[in-house]
This record gives sequence, C-alpha cells and structure tokens, in this order.
Amino acid sequence: MSPHLFPGTVSCGKYFFCLFMPLSLTMSVMASENSALQEMITPQEIEQIPEPLTLKYALSKASRTASPEIMNYSAQKQMALAEQDLAISELGVFAEINGRLRYVEPSKIVPADETNDSKLSLDIYKRLYDFGRSSANIEASKAHLASVESLYTDYVSKRKVSILQAYFNVLLADLIYNHANEAMSVDYVLLDKVRSRFELQQISDIELLKVENDFRESRRERTRALSDQRLTRHRLAQLISPGQLSVKLNKPNLEQLHSLSVSRELKDIEQLYEIAYEQNPRLISSEHQLESVRLKLTAFQAEKYPVISAHLQAADYARELGSSDKYRAGIQIRVPLYQAGQENARIKRATGKIIQLEAEKLQTQYDLEQQILELWLKISDLKQQYSDPDFTMDYRDLYLERSRALYELEVTSDLGDAMVELSQAQLFKAQTFFELAVSWAKLDSLLGNLMNYYE
Repeated sequence: MSPHLFPGTVSCGKYFFCLFMPLSLTMSVMASENSALQEMITPQEIEQIPEPLTLKYALSKASRTASPEIMNYSAQKQMALAEQDLAISELGVFAEINGRLRYVEPSKIVPADETNDSKLSLDIYKRLYDFGRSSANIEASKAHLASVESLYTDYVSKRKVSILQAYFNVLLADLIYNHANEAMSVDYVLLDKVRSRFELQQISDIELLKVENDFRESRRERTRALSDQRLTRHRLAQLISPGQLSVKLNKPNLEQLHSLSVSRELKDIEQLYEIAYEQNPRLISSEHQLESVRLKLTAFQAEKYPVISAHLQAADYARELGSSDKYRAGIQIRVPLYQAGQENARIKRATGKIIQLEAEKLQTQYDLEQQILELWLKISDLKQQYSDPDFTMDYRDLYLERSRALYELEVTSDLGDAMVELSQAQLFKAQTFFELAVSWAKLDSLLGNLMNYYE
C-alpha cells in the first residue's frame, strides 16, 4: 500500500497485526486438529493376533477404533461437538478488521479538501442478551451430543454380538467339516466294498450307481464345509483384525461364563421390558434427540424478540472530519419487525420434526418389545433343548462303544456309522450351546448392558 494513500500508515500497522495474529493462530489450531484427525483415521500398526485365538481376545476388539461402526460414531460425535461449539460461539466475542479505499470530490461546504477518504477500523461485537435464543441453542447442541454419545454402548454391544456370532461360526464350521469328512470316509469305505462285490457280480450296477452317487454327494458336502471354514474365518478377521485369518480357535468354556451359559436365570418378560425402557441406548438417544429439537423450537420462537449487543470500534482515517471518531463504544439493539415468514417456517419445521421423532421413538419401543419377546422365547426353548440331547449323547456314546466291541469281534463293521452319529450329536449340542450364548448376548445388547463377559 502506498504511503501517500494513508497518511500516518505506521499507526495503522497495529491493526494489520491484529488481523494476521488471530489468523496465524487459527491456522495453527486447524493444522493441529487435522494432524490429530489424521492420526485417528490412519490405521494403526497391525497387531498380531494370538495363535490359537481366544474368545476373550476377540471380544476385546469390539471397540477397535478402525472398525466402521466406531468410525461412524466418531464422525457423528465430531459433528455434534462442532454444532455445540457453533452454538456457544453465539455468545462469544467477534472481532473483525474493516477497511475501505475511497476517492472523493469534497463538497465546497466541507472544510477539508482531501480526496482520500480511506478508513481502517477494528470492530468488536459481543451479544449481551437475546431473550434465551443462544442459551436454548447451546442446550439443544448439548442434548444432541448426548444423543450421539448414548449410542456408543449400542455400537460396541452390537459389535460384540457380531464377533461372538462370527467366532462360534468358525467353531461350528470346523465341527461341520469334521462331520462331513467322517461321512465321506464312511461312504468311501462302503463304495470300495460295493465295488469289490460288483466285480464278483454279487450286486447290480444300479446298486453300485446309488452308492457312487451317495459318495459324490458326501464329497460335495465336504468341499462346501471346507469353503465355509475359510469364509467364516475371513468374516471373523474382518471384525477383529482384517487380513489375519486364524488357523486355530480355542473353544471357550461357556459353562464357567455365567452370562452366556445355560445356568443363567431368565427374568420375567415384564421385568426385561422395564429394564430396556430405562437402559436401551436407542431409546435414550431418541429421548435426547427429542429434547434437542424441543430446545431448537424454543430458540426459533425467540427469534421474534430483540437482540442486544455491545460494539467497540477503534478506527484510523485518511482525512479528518467531525464524524471521524478514533474510538467508539455503544449498545446496539436489533428488533426484528418482519422476516418474510422465515421464523414461522422454522417453527413449523421443528414442530414437524418433534412429531416425527416421537413416532420413531414409539416404533423403536415397539420393535424393542418384539425383539425382547422373540429372544425370551428362544432362550426358554434353547434352555429346554439343551437338557434334551444329554440322553442322546449318552446313548450314542454307548452305541459307539458297542460298535467298537463288535468291530473288534468282527461281528459287524458299522463303527464308521457310529462315529458319524456321534459327531452329528456333538455338532447338534454345540449348535444349541452357541445359539444360546449368542441369544443371551443379543438380549444384553437390547437391555443396554455393558457385556463385560470376561471382567
């Protein structure tokens, strides 16, 4: 800027310092925030999972920050915090540099004859009172933040359910593969015997074809079971540590984990409803969201009232006139008279949003009751079912022992069939037990429990 444009430009330099100093500080803060955000988003160094993998370790990864659910929660929380900062800033201090470059032809009645009418000023504003509008916006932003934070338990608990289900699916896939492998081995032995008898012309080709078809089907089942082993391990790896497939998993002793075992007592359905009404994260979040919109409605209604603000100004002028005050301080009152219906539109929109959220909350409650009832009935059936296979297992154990004895005496050769029967019974019992544990976890998630099963 040329000196002749601003006589006394040196005195104006302090205002440019005031301009660039806050700007440099703001850029520094933004850079630090971006760095922190980058560290949060950038995947951390891959942690080697234990081998064999344990259920305790798998569940400990439920709150893994790199998971899509937790990243989504973090994003929602950051936006809610930003909304809160914006609401708080309404009552803050606003400072700005205002300048103008202006050439004028002075009037003959004006004593000064300078043509340079430029100006540089520092203006500071502070809202003093707005009839509760700002405070309502601040409280609304806090309620919105609370609605987001209350969902963290829901995100983590649902991930624990998913991890638990994926872990058990791997164990079941291994059992199914063992069962399919035994069945294929038995069918192969039978096929070998039938082929020998066919060569001796003791059976027809139709009987041979039937046994061959049975063997091919059991072989296909084994191939499918082998694929399921890979697929279930990949799903588990996605949940706890992408890119690392577990070769071996420890089977948890769920009998000692009371929260997931058959020994846990099932409360009455009405008791479960009451617990869910008070602790379910989705219901709590809905209530906070309703509170937030109601407070927003209060803020919109307050837009019809005046806003009182303080204004301070320090200015420097290129030409001195009677109105060229170096410093000014005053109170400004802004009274809205007509806003083209904008305030009424905001009120109507907020009112409609409240009705929508109330309907969504009611639907959430209905869905919650339905899910709890379904789980309550399922857990009751599984607890009863779990006690039934014990006799079957004992019978099949005895059948296996009898088959082994007869096999050793060369009276019969159905040992393979007995082993298949036993593995089928073990698979059925494991399926029942795992399904019961997952059902308990789903119920705990709906009830808003922390699900700290290993603490």
